[in-house]
Amino acid sequence: MDGGSENAMKDYLVLIKKRIDDLIKRVRDPLSPELRVKIITIITIDVHERDVIKMFVDKKIADQGHFKW
Repeated sequence: MDGGSENAMKDYLVLIKKRIDDLIKRVRDPLSPELRVKIITIITIDVHERDVIKMFVDKKIADQGHFKW
């Protein structure tokens, strides 16, 4: 958004969703228990990030002054 793109948050939301989909596909493959836990942890963090960014997009939040911390 700092670079001037009005669709930066929407574009970032698309990127996050793709990353989550890719990680879900990866976790379905045979993995060591340690790697599986790491990927699931990353999925959990990314899903939270997706939800926050989606809220920003839905509420048209453009900067930190548009919502309560």
